Amino acid sequence: MARQRPTHYATLLRIRQRQEDVKAQALAAVQRQMQLAHEQRDSIAEERRRVLAQASAYAAQDPDISNLRSYYQYERHLARLTDDQDASIRKLKDDIEARRVELLLARKEKRVIEKLTERRMNASKKELRKFEQDTLDELAVNHAGQSRSRHGAWAGGEHLSGAGRKGRRT
Repeated sequence: MARQRPTHYATLLRIRQRQEDVKAQALAAVQRQMQLAHEQRDSIAEERRRVLAQASAYAAQDPDISNLRSYYQYERHLARLTDDQDASIRKLKDDIEARRVELLLARKEKRVIEKLTERRMNASKKELRKFEQDTLDELAVNHAGQSRSRHGAWAGGEHLSGAGRKGRRT
């Protein structure tokens, strides 16, 4: 029978599957962070547009210059926040790409173990088929030998095909 168990790589396959799952979860977490960063950037940009619209409306009236300056200082602050958020988004994009590469590597490692497991299973099946064929061949030989001995075959293994029996020839 098989010298090695066909499930020899099962533990390693479970480990590689777990590693792949961890990498996939890490990628998903960074993608969620990216989505949040985009939403935050969009909300900052919307707030900036709102402040600029208010400043324009306020400037159309007879404005107090110090209040108008406050609007524009707040707008510049929002512009800096937007720039910081853009930098954060670029960093997250790089992080996503790195996590994607890690995930692809983990999947590749898992596929290697799956292939090894498949080869081991095929080798085990082949060995089992060979053992079954050998057993069937041995049974057939034994059965044939028993049939010959019951029908008058000589102990030497010669089979009488009719020649030698009461002088008949075929």
